[in-house]
Amino acid sequence: AFLLLNVILYFLEPSLIAITFSLVLRLFFRNPPMVDMEKHFKGHQLLKDNWKVIQEELMEVLRDEQNIPKFHEVDKIQRFINDGDKSPWRVFMFKAYDNWQEKNCAKAPKTTALLKQIPEITTAMFSILGPQKHIPPHNGFYKGVHRYHLGLVIPKEGECYIINGGQRYDWKEGEGVLFDDTFKHAVWNKTEETRVVLFCDVFRTDLPKIFQPMNRWVYGLREKSQRLQSVLKNAE
Repeated sequence: AFLLLNVILYFLEPSLIAITFSLVLRLFFRNPPMVDMEKHFKGHQLLKDNWKVIQEELMEVLRDEQNIPKFHEVDKIQRFINDGDKSPWRVFMFKAYDNWQEKNCAKAPKTTALLKQIPEITTAMFSILGPQKHIPPHNGFYKGVHRYHLGLVIPKEGECYIINGGQRYDWKEGEGVLFDDTFKHAVWNKTEETRVVLFCDVFRTDLPKIFQPMNRWVYGLREKSQRLQSVLKNAE
């Protein structure tokens, strides 16, 4: 029945197979909410070593902040966690589901060059969180990737943090964190300043070997979805 369901999904909407694949991973694979970067995302060191370069390009991008789309404008499914209130969550997309946003990349060429040296990154963006912004608890649905944040602009006064799977992390400039976003997580910026991180999804290296090639194949199916085509267009 499970195989038949996936065959049907493949012909109806291939990207939905990612949901059933994630369910299988949840059944057979356990991991902590926060993940060791040294073991599972060695490419983080290149980004950390060059965080000042990335920050400089970010500051140029932020000169036109009001024209950077809000997350729910890029991906409509995000509306329930980013309701477009007075303090928005904006995203400047470099790469979405293995598709480069060339117009955006041209505005931050040094950052793009660094990202292109790390092929395990599947999605990359500047995640721009306005003052007093709260992102309510939610779960990522795809267990085949880890999420990475590199602090670029972090408020100096007040609390600004994420809680993932019950564990709290306070962002710091020039420092990164890797986590499994399929755990319930929420974000708070309890300050009057904007918070910006480099936000990346990276293929997991800690899955059993039998799941590694399957993970990349299933992820590739997402590129065929109508939703993704809409996301790519809206992210420009």
